Amino acid sequence: MPAVRAPLPVACALSSLFADGGLPRGRTVACTGDAALSAALALSAAATRAGSWLAVVGVPQLGVGAALESGVAIERLVLAQPPTTSREWVTTVAALVEGFEVLVVAPPASLTEHDARRLQSRIVARQSVLVVVHVPVPPSVVVGSGVGHRTGSGASRVFSADLDVHANTESWSGIERGGSHITQRTVHLRVGGRRAPLSREATLDWSCLNDQPVS
Repeated sequence: MPAVRAPLPVACALSSLFADGGLPRGRTVACTGDAALSAALALSAAATRAGSWLAVVGVPQLGVGAALESGVAIERLVLAQPPTTSREWVTTVAALVEGFEVLVVAPPASLTEHDARRLQSRIVARQSVLVVVHVPVPPSVVVGSGVGHRTGSGASRVFSADLDVHANTESWSGIERGGSHITQRTVHLRVGGRRAPLSREATLDWSCLNDQPVS
């Protein structure tokens, strides 16, 4: 096993949710809930501002603008859309692990548990952080996997997560009375999982995270 390095930094408002005060290296973090993608970006943002590179793989609905709003240093961001066949997707992610400290991925339905374990072994060896986002797939889109059928969300679960981050939106502000610009979003976060000694929760004003100092 490689020597464990210091965790990757997160905004101070998020640090209390993690036993180590940041994202533990060599671990897999699963993000679920309606704010899963926003949570994945928020967790990655401080690391990019501190010099880490972020790769986002297989998340077509993510744009540079959304990453910028989440506080990601976009000069250290790479977006990749590999083919969704398991072999090509795995090859792409495995190559990115060699050069990126944080990877946010939405796995294709074709991904097998064997390939997921291989990628996680690389994450451990490189002391990177893998953030797996559960992106819902319409019910009409179902792909055979050789072990039954599953949706995109089910494909995400082939990874054995060390930490589970559940993020749900509690309220929006700025859209009432005909307003067209969202000024505030309140999100409830719960962090638990097999590598968490206890479950931790917080309700945060998402619009203020970018202004938070790095822990």
